[in-house]
Amino acid sequence: SLYSAYSHKSSTMSCLSASMLCFLLALLTPANLTSATGNIGFSLPLVSSHHKLNHTTGEIGELLLPEADVNPMNIRPKVAPAGWPMFSVVVGVGSGRGQHFYKLALDFVGNLTWIRCKPCTPEEQQEGPIFDAALSPKYALVKPTSIHCKPPFVGHGHDKCSFSGTTSLAAVHGYLASDVFTFGDTGTGHRSLDGLIFGCAHRATEFWNHGIVAGAMSLNKRSTSFKYQLAAHGFATSKFSYCLFYHGQHSAKHGFLRFGSDVPNHDHAHSTASMYHDTMLYFIGLEGVSLNGQRLTRINRGMFSRDQARKHGSTIIDVGTPETRMIRAAYDILEAAVIADLQHRLGVRRAGYRVPGSHLCFIVSIHGIYQKLPSITLHLAGGAQLTIRWDLLFVTKMHHGAQHACFLIFPDEKMTVLGAAQQVDTRFTIDADQRLLYFAPENCENDSS
Repeated sequence: SLYSAYSHKSSTMSCLSASMLCFLLALLTPANLTSATGNIGFSLPLVSSHHKLNHTTGEIGELLLPEADVNPMNIRPKVAPAGWPMFSVVVGVGSGRGQHFYKLALDFVGNLTWIRCKPCTPEEQQEGPIFDAALSPKYALVKPTSIHCKPPFVGHGHDKCSFSGTTSLAAVHGYLASDVFTFGDTGTGHRSLDGLIFGCAHRATEFWNHGIVAGAMSLNKRSTSFKYQLAAHGFATSKFSYCLFYHGQHSAKHGFLRFGSDVPNHDHAHSTASMYHDTMLYFIGLEGVSLNGQRLTRINRGMFSRDQARKHGSTIIDVGTPETRMIRAAYDILEAAVIADLQHRLGVRRAGYRVPGSHLCFIVSIHGIYQKLPSITLHLAGGAQLTIRWDLLFVTKMHHGAQHACFLIFPDEKMTVLGAAQQVDTRFTIDADQRLLYFAPENCENDSS
């Protein structure tokens, strides 16, 4: 399995796949790929899937949202599970006539950057043509004898190394390969790196790509991830930072994923230690939860402990997971507290039926009630506290003619994941060398272009 040690993601994220918010990379600016050193920083714009993309040149245009996506009744319309733009990295793959630019979903969990390749089944719509290796003269399969062909990758015959696995985006199978990756910058021209390892997927089922995304871009700590392959070419990638925000209709602004010396100063930020350094994921120590400033004392740090043998428990941060998942034992206590709070404080009752795409919803009929919805604080190792606003915790949905406020935290049977929707308007900086996660509230639209 491509993600054998972390196969839990298949089950923990599957119910969210249709609502996936993917925060992604795009054009490299302004560092020169051929002359970079470990001291040089660089930044990659975080680009919406609805930005216009020229698949030949990599040029990014304005953001255009379909009118059907606009719902003025939504209190957080941009975190609604359906219709709103995904965010993608724009990257050129291939050489010669085989080169095209694609949007690939950002993933902190997957070990490998992958893209759909001809032939690929089942046929699914995506933005741009499916990658055709036969047209790319520098495309090369990774051999079974290669240092890269080791578990979870498996030799296949005499000339191939296969990968397979399930993520929140798709269940994929194919072969490891290398080719030219090109980062478009219409101001300074294109920069290219030859020989980057990626997965050429010939099967991608349950591919929740909204008809746009062509694959996934890995930023985890494995040597085959995009991040670590760039580090091998001399780039400063051990520290990276991002600040996620939602785009208004017809806005052409995009944010940035910043590396090395481009990372903003974080002296003012909270910090917490990253955990389990022998793993490929970004673990943090969650120790408790508060609702509206009141500590839920029945939730304790033991509920978030890690069972290394079973690869079970603890907490990770992942922008590829659309909404936060919480281990069942803690979630049940939090859910009961939210239900009691809304009932007693606001007179709002829980819906006695399932609203599609949600786990916990409330029937809302009172105008102006949304600003009174509760906030949540996550208590992290070392005393750091991350407060999540009400507007990042609830979304309105119409169901059976009634308006509902639906909770954007979901129960999970295996672990806790701090997802993308709850990371909005907070700058996160991951420092792999110092084993620290920094975070601070920020108007993320201020760091946009």
